[in-house]
Amino acid sequence: MKIGIEAKWLFDGPPSGQRVVENLVRSLADVAVGHELHLFLDSRARGEPVPVDIPERQRHYVWAKNNQLANIFVVPRAADRAGLDAVIYQNFSPPRSGTRHARVAFVHDVIFESHPEFFTRRERLYFTPLRYLTRCADRVCTVSGSERSRLVKFGYAKEERVDVVPNGVDEAFAPREHMSGMESERVLDRFDAPERFVLYVGRLNARKNVAALVRAVAHFTTPDLQLLIAGAPDATSEDLAGIAASCGVANRVKFLGHVSDADLRVLYSAATVFCFPSLDEGFGLGPLEAMASGTPAVVSNAPVMVETCGDAAVYVDPRDPKAIANAIEELVSDGARHTELRYAGLVRARSFSWNESARRLLASVQAAVHHVRGAHA
Repeated sequence: MKIGIEAKWLFDGPPSGQRVVENLVRSLADVAVGHELHLFLDSRARGEPVPVDIPERQRHYVWAKNNQLANIFVVPRAADRAGLDAVIYQNFSPPRSGTRHARVAFVHDVIFESHPEFFTRRERLYFTPLRYLTRCADRVCTVSGSERSRLVKFGYAKEERVDVVPNGVDEAFAPREHMSGMESERVLDRFDAPERFVLYVGRLNARKNVAALVRAVAHFTTPDLQLLIAGAPDATSEDLAGIAASCGVANRVKFLGHVSDADLRVLYSAATVFCFPSLDEGFGLGPLEAMASGTPAVVSNAPVMVETCGDAAVYVDPRDPKAIANAIEELVSDGARHTELRYAGLVRARSFSWNESARRLLASVQAAVHHVRGAHA
């Protein structure tokens, strides 16, 4: 089969989205033996090094100023001109009309349906066509059983048409003892990281609930324990620096801004505890990356976090800063429990393989192609 992957996020997408697309493409190249992979890339990135070994003739640079419009009008025509059997689309897939290839819609989450309060009016408007377009897809993929249930609940697809393709963990995330000591020290010195610290990684929007974590610092009884926050704000961000100041903990909270993947690997592995108090997620990749780095995680008790982290994390009520603080300090002070969760996390993270995710995605593509061919028989 000739399989296209809409991969515009490789060059211009959220950091987690870039990692997901890059790893899926790389792993599909490993497992899709005998198939021909094509990439659809942003024309503005022409000349940029492609982090995956795909021949030049199988790279298609398309107009991509608006991802939704590009997926509906531009990518499908390019895919049919190239004679592709199927295309995997990120979120928005085109309607059947005028399209000859099978369409797999990879819908990462529809949290805006159950929690519209976490999104701006502009964001909600942008996603308005998603339900209709997803219903039209030949197959739908999403990242967790929890997200599949949400897609079904809000009428995006019937359950039997939705395949779960969980995220994996990049093998580059590893415990500190597997890293160069000199490089680690350089990174930690640059961020002026203390010997013991709690780490948060992710966007700084209202849904991620970072404000509760900042407020939790006021309840720390361990005097030298600090909070390092890696991530960039967006349209729904709260004034986290102001919250830290009002709680009297401005000197114990550091805002690192956007952090490169190389630096992130060091921070994950050096943190004493990773905390992720998000109110809702489609999957929850950050805690798994922390676990793979040998750092125990304290996470919200949202159902999807339990699905992702299993028995390898500590769960808390994300709306209770004192409970968050207590869970963190218990791990900091209890060496045996810290070690127990460290090894449980390493085992849990190893169960999420990008190659296994790619195999599931390939099976979904094959099912979509079979459906289209059956319909035309």
